[in-house]
Amino acid sequence: MSAFEAFVRSAPLALLGSVSARVHEVTAVDEIVRRPLPVSRRIGFVQARGGAGASSTAGYVAALLARRRPGLVLGVDASRGPRGMLWQAGAPVGSAAAPSSRRRTARRSVDAVDGLPRTPSGLYALSLDPRGESRAVAAAAGWFDEVTPISRFFDLVVTDWGVRDWRADLTDVVSASRTVCIVARADRHAAEEAAALVPAVKDHPDRPDVVIALVDVGDAGRAAPVTVGDDPTVPVVRVPYDAARSGGRPVSSAALGTRTRIAYGRLAAALLPLDGPQAPQARGTTRPADDPGPTRPPADDRPSERRRARDRDARPGVVDDQEAGR
Repeated sequence: MSAFEAFVRSAPLALLGSVSARVHEVTAVDEIVRRPLPVSRRIGFVQARGGAGASSTAGYVAALLARRRPGLVLGVDASRGPRGMLWQAGAPVGSAAAPSSRRRTARRSVDAVDGLPRTPSGLYALSLDPRGESRAVAAAAGWFDEVTPISRFFDLVVTDWGVRDWRADLTDVVSASRTVCIVARADRHAAEEAAALVPAVKDHPDRPDVVIALVDVGDAGRAAPVTVGDDPTVPVVRVPYDAARSGGRPVSSAALGTRTRIAYGRLAAALLPLDGPQAPQARGTTRPADDPGPTRPPADDRPSERRRARDRDARPGVVDDQEAGR
């Protein structure tokens, strides 16, 4: 039995709701997560305010991608927080990437991973402040110096950028990311603040994809907003409150609740490109029966076919992850 099959079978039916719909959803998500990519893809997690759960979200998603994908996945901690994404992903305590001239002149994948520690999920770990001597977030220049020479050897490069001021260095974050995941707390004010950042990110010349992750870090439950922003091309994924994440040590994904694991799977799928030779018809989410789904723009003002597909199939945004009790 594969790890994926074990995950599906171990999920309590009461939490899965409609079994066939949920199994279809998780199957579609897993197919997207494992789909080959034509080129290396850079994913950046960023938050406008601290305490939104960006590091834990980036860590679990990066670990999931490393576990499920056949190619190499690199996790980069640029947040310099005491519990950054690498700690969340299970990187050995005190481990740090050893200095390596081979990485700076890499010609093969074996050179690119030289000196990099690896987590149990298979995620390669690179901290931009390995000694934890600075409380400030890492400068984007350090990211480009360390990551640019090796990024092409990895299927995915997942970076936790920490808290960034959109007026100062959000442009650098966007320049280093093909997909930007804006992480915010699952409350009305934080969600609106995240939605307000979307135009600034999309106006960048590189035109990155944008995903919003709303993390319930305070057990807000149904107090979370139902809709976020008015851009149907931006998936919004809700990560429910999970008491297991509130402890003082990292926990494996197996210790998380079923709804949490499903939410991380949805988010991982939303962060990957829609286009592909074997793209499934449904991407990442099945709405519960009482969810009316996202509203669409008028027929004469609808976006392109790709955007309609993202709105119809990919967008997990309005799924209420609190519909089933723990």
